[in-house]
Amino acid sequence: MRKAILCLFLFTVVFGPPMVAQAQHHTSFQPGEIWEDTDGVHINAHGGGILYHDGVYYWYGEHKGKTSKAHVGINVYSSNDLYNWKKEGVALSVSEDPDSEITAGSVMERPKVIYNESTEQYVMWFHLELKDQGYSAARTGLAVSDSPTGPFEYQKSFRPNAKQWPVNFEEAWKSPKPGEDTLEWWTPEWHEAIEEGLFVRRDFEKGQMSRDMTLFVDEDGTAYHIHSAEDNLTLHISELTDDYLDFTGKYIRVKPGGHNEAPAIFQKDGWYYLIASGATGWDPNAARSFRAKSIWGPWEELNNPAIGKDSDVTFHSQSTFVLPVQGKEDAFIFMADRWKPENHIDGRYIWLPIEVVNGQPVIRWRDEWSLDFFERRRFPIRQDVPLDSIILSDPSILADSETETYYMTGTGGLLWESKDLKFWDGPYEVAMTDPSSWMGLNPMIWAAELHQYKGKYYYFATFTNRDVQIDTVRGNAIDRRASHVLVSDKPGGPYVPMEDPTYLPADEPTLDGTFWVGEDGKPYMIFCHEWLQNWNGTMEKIELKPDLSGTVGGREILFRAKDSPWSEEEYEDGSAGPSKVTDGPYLFRTETGRLGMIWTSWVHDVYTQGVAYSESGTIDGPWVQEEEPITPPNFGHGMLFRTLEGKLLMVAHSHKSVNGRYIRYPHYFEVDISGDKLKVGKIYQPKN
Repeated sequence: MRKAILCLFLFTVVFGPPMVAQAQHHTSFQPGEIWEDTDGVHINAHGGGILYHDGVYYWYGEHKGKTSKAHVGINVYSSNDLYNWKKEGVALSVSEDPDSEITAGSVMERPKVIYNESTEQYVMWFHLELKDQGYSAARTGLAVSDSPTGPFEYQKSFRPNAKQWPVNFEEAWKSPKPGEDTLEWWTPEWHEAIEEGLFVRRDFEKGQMSRDMTLFVDEDGTAYHIHSAEDNLTLHISELTDDYLDFTGKYIRVKPGGHNEAPAIFQKDGWYYLIASGATGWDPNAARSFRAKSIWGPWEELNNPAIGKDSDVTFHSQSTFVLPVQGKEDAFIFMADRWKPENHIDGRYIWLPIEVVNGQPVIRWRDEWSLDFFERRRFPIRQDVPLDSIILSDPSILADSETETYYMTGTGGLLWESKDLKFWDGPYEVAMTDPSSWMGLNPMIWAAELHQYKGKYYYFATFTNRDVQIDTVRGNAIDRRASHVLVSDKPGGPYVPMEDPTYLPADEPTLDGTFWVGEDGKPYMIFCHEWLQNWNGTMEKIELKPDLSGTVGGREILFRAKDSPWSEEEYEDGSAGPSKVTDGPYLFRTETGRLGMIWTSWVHDVYTQGVAYSESGTIDGPWVQEEEPITPPNFGHGMLFRTLEGKLLMVAHSHKSVNGRYIRYPHYFEVDISGDKLKVGKIYQPKN
């Protein structure tokens, strides 16, 4: 013993005191990375949920070892800032009693804790599988405590809602159908039987299965238990008793036969939102989302909330909880686990901010982020704003007959909505770009346009990543800029990325892409190669894939800026000639069938719009420029649209420089294409 002490003393003298792991103080979230607690140990709280109580966040989760079986129990951590977590200990320990339902070797998953104000008890529910029974028990377990950190006392487990029919269960479904027990799984007949309650009837007497689960406390204090039932084929939402210790027997089925698990729920602006996953074991899959005005439904199925790279596998994770951030408006965090079945203790946590755009939850990947995300500039939504009070460059309007609404966007990428063209509501953020793409975290958006095509809505826009430079020409640094296309099922968005990460060459700045279907029936993008690089801007075309998710083949030049007879600028040698700028193409056909293109350039410092016509009647041209501009001076970047009543109009912006800053407002013009040329008339004022 003395020899050991002497050795330690000599080691200390020579090498200094033994090193103690120093915990890193976190100031941000880094999804997928090792997340150390205040002791410097990777947090072990998988399938977790958060309770916020008396100014403190408590994170409850499964203690994972090499396998998924419980040998410790449910851990609890505390935090004041959501970044730095102190391990408080084991909230609910496995039992040393081999006959206990929660004995070591059982499966205790997805614990959630809520606080009951009336009883002053902390109530934990979790998914329990009995030892050595695989996942056949499918029970929900209950434990309670007088303290948020425990210890929690185990109460019971059971299958809920025994001998109770779901609220949204048809009377005819309560009786079995001949031969249903012999149906072959996954056949159409079997799927139909599942939707009509085959497994609800099967489990009616002993109670419904309860596997992946979460809890939700509504604004009135009513608590709900949401869980995967019917062999993970259907989600059930069940009401809990006032003390949160049992089920009332009132429950509904959500998306019967949809194969949804890993539920997570939150509420915003009068809507309940539910995020779930598919059922593919430990392997990740695409998330699903739903919404309803009442927690009792009906629940409307939405899209995959994850967008961008790896969205088809939810960034290699599975949902577990949605955390409302206290003290911040509309601030919700998507909590998910990145499972490591080969070594469960190495599982990682994916925490990402949730955005809700036009009723659709959106989750975008971020390598690192902080709660400042929720403090970012938000655009207050205004109502009944007159057109002449909206500052907007490069306006574009889509008149949607299905919603009987006009949608206006442009530079900045925000969306305005109107029923009459006179008063507008907005602006709404609808462009959900992928921060991990070439566009970066916060791309500038120019000249956004909306187009309806084959049942979808497409958002053509110019995106600029100011953190990446692709070239320097004549002393001008050129940022990474390109035209790109996003898609949505609805005109109000959200608009999200599609298949191809790029549409146009990465080493060339392109802009102002617009849409046209050629005489060959193929879709095309018409765009500009910016003058900053080639010093004589070009108008070009490129074919798009049938679903507009990318481009096909190479581009072709249609004409160059200096082909214009009406634009003019002063050159470096003092002489004058056509401007080098191409801007804002938009194609149309006259009623005589002539193909035209309006586009914008400059007459010295005057923003000006002209028109060209195709001699062949196709986008291949040749394109012949009209001699004179078609709009008054300092009006440009126009596009044509028909009102819901069928009247053809042009929307373009006015241009004025005030103290070195361009001020631009959208205006309507009457237009006539009854002949073989576009004629622009007077400014149009919508009637009351």
